[in-house]
Amino acid sequence: MKKTYSLISCLIAGFAILFLSACDKDSEGFQKTKSGLKYKFINSGNGTRPQLGDVMIMHIRYYSPTDSLLYDSRNIKDSFTVNMVEPTFIGGVEEGFALMSVGDSAHFKVRADSLFIKTFLSTVPETYQPDAEIKFHVSLLRVISKSVNDSIKMAQDLELRRREFELIELFLKQNNMDVMPTQNGAYLSISKPGNGNYPQIGDTVFVDYTGRLLDGTVFDSSAGAEKPFSFVLGNQAVITGWEECIPLLNKGSIARMVIPSDLAYGAEDYRELKAYSTLVFDVEIIDIKSSVTK
Repeated sequence: MKKTYSLISCLIAGFAILFLSACDKDSEGFQKTKSGLKYKFINSGNGTRPQLGDVMIMHIRYYSPTDSLLYDSRNIKDSFTVNMVEPTFIGGVEEGFALMSVGDSAHFKVRADSLFIKTFLSTVPETYQPDAEIKFHVSLLRVISKSVNDSIKMAQDLELRRREFELIELFLKQNNMDVMPTQNGAYLSISKPGNGNYPQIGDTVFVDYTGRLLDGTVFDSSAGAEKPFSFVLGNQAVITGWEECIPLLNKGSIARMVIPSDLAYGAEDYRELKAYSTLVFDVEIIDIKSSVTK
């Protein structure tokens, strides 16, 4: 652990040595690093300097080349969190973050074309000139070390998972699903057994389904489609919970699958689904096409 921390410290220190230069200030008081990042410190603190992987709590504003305000974090919430990462391009604003310590306030200028394309993953506004610059105003309020942040996230994860499973147990009880979990923790209740073959790895399975949240909200359904939904079992084309439950259903089966988030989309938001969403699927196995040629 000490060796890793030392390496990260050296990398960050390397930023300062590599990018800071002794060039003269421009008419606005900005200096330029060797990489091309323009910087101007307004207030200097003596607090912690962020390391790679740390979380920075800051206020951040940035302006268009004509000084129009494009973003102000204080209009959204009291503080803005940014993970300390490698620069997205040479002369990127992340290099400026690496030069700051807690208590610092600084201004940075970066090229608009590189910022929009490489950092924002967007297109450059047509009205911007090729050499246009975006100005950042940044105040670094606090740094949370990666190890501390990881511990906080782990504790939050455990609490959210505990709450999720409380809701699952309540749902099972309210819906009279007195079933044992599958090997990896899904719940399967068969309301109508089929009379056909069970799908094998590589088979194409045709399914009619409706997906709901625990509160009954429908988020997906094959209803109204011209054909049943189909997928190849074992190709990881569907969530893990489906790969877990579908092999237990033969052709003609009607069943309900209750799939915890760790067998679905996990601890991250996915489209309209929130993190730690348990998914409930009512499914009917319409057909199974064997991958074995007879």
